[in-house]
Amino acid sequence: MRRDLGDGLVLRWSTARDTEDIAELNSLVFRGSEDDEPNLGLANTVRRHMRGDYPFMGPEDVVVVEDTRKEGNRIVASAFYLQEDWEFEGIVVPVARPDIVATEPGYRNRGLIRTALDVMHERSAREGRPVQAITGIPFFYRQFGYEYAVDERGRVTVALGLLPDEPSGSGEQYRLRQARDEDIPSIAACHRRQQSTYLVSRRLPDSFWKYHIDAEHEKGPAWSDARVRVIERADGDFCGFVFTPYRRSADVFLTSMIGSTAGTNLYDLAPALLRELKRLGEEEPTKGGPDRPLQRLILELGRDHPLYDALRPEWLPHREPPAAWYVRVPDLPGFLRLIAPILERRLVNSTFTGYSGELTLDFYRGGLRMCFENGKLTNVQDCRFRTYEAMGGFPPLIFLRLVFGHSSLRELRAPYPDIWVNSEAEALLEALFPKRTSRLVD
Repeated sequence: MRRDLGDGLVLRWSTARDTEDIAELNSLVFRGSEDDEPNLGLANTVRRHMRGDYPFMGPEDVVVVEDTRKEGNRIVASAFYLQEDWEFEGIVVPVARPDIVATEPGYRNRGLIRTALDVMHERSAREGRPVQAITGIPFFYRQFGYEYAVDERGRVTVALGLLPDEPSGSGEQYRLRQARDEDIPSIAACHRRQQSTYLVSRRLPDSFWKYHIDAEHEKGPAWSDARVRVIERADGDFCGFVFTPYRRSADVFLTSMIGSTAGTNLYDLAPALLRELKRLGEEEPTKGGPDRPLQRLILELGRDHPLYDALRPEWLPHREPPAAWYVRVPDLPGFLRLIAPILERRLVNSTFTGYSGELTLDFYRGGLRMCFENGKLTNVQDCRFRTYEAMGGFPPLIFLRLVFGHSSLRELRAPYPDIWVNSEAEALLEALFPKRTSRLVD
């Protein structure tokens, strides 16, 4: 694919030969100011993603805009295309993820990223990926059909100075050690067990764990951006894992995944695990700036996590709510057909068992008709309605928040007065689309 954008600008898919130019572009765009040093950490992320062994993309999966008239680095804009599988209550949903989106300042406001996203959306449709998702600039991606609809991050901060000391004499009951290839089946099973409690979760193949375990053995820190550690008892039995970044920021060390095996006593595990994370964080270099004593641990484990309930009040854990992922679903009827078994199961477990009838919703610039017969979803289609002809109405895209369990109908009606539903639609929507916690590890 090669598209002439005029003025010497050409949009195309990348090749491995573009890696260093794309790395340079992103290192300059993603820094605090023009006076700051290039962002070498992000440049290395670009190199890792494009070198051919990253599980979610390869060297030919970046949309680039090239200025053929420019001296030096001709890549003036780029956007990465990641291919993932998510699970929606057990149903696999192929997802396309635009990521690491950058434009050289002098080339902004020309629609380059809009065109790049159009190309990615077209590819996503060809590949049968019904959902696209991205994190990033507030509001910006709404103009491309995205809406905030799935939890992003969510964290608890623990002050290390308040942790109890290691028990004298007996030593730690639990410890962390470096993960090995032979740990991958246990780590993967542990992660799947953790993710199964969520409505929407991200599938991580075995190659994901191997990629990060192998990276730690490579020469130089540039290629190792994460740490996988096994939690084991003093007798060596596997009982979980943690996933942390390579570096810490100032006096803070972050953990983005913690999984435990069934039967692990988290109340007993918590103090030993936090002390082990403190030890690990103190061993890691500081990302930018001078080294400072480690003061806090951030457990970035989502809105809810079993370990949160094991944190003692005297440690003063401070909880911060999650932000949200942008989600785009260009064919809403097609997506609802994909998750029809879930919707039908929810009806069985509600007062609408065996329901026959319609649910019609006005989206003001379009609409939706869902037809049920004896509790089965028999038809879903786009529709247009006259004012108040449907059973309810939602502003464009806001309905996605309900579909993905991010908000309840009651929560949405307060900030959006243009949401309205009749009594039957209200009860049916609450049965079909309950609020549920999701967890997407980024």
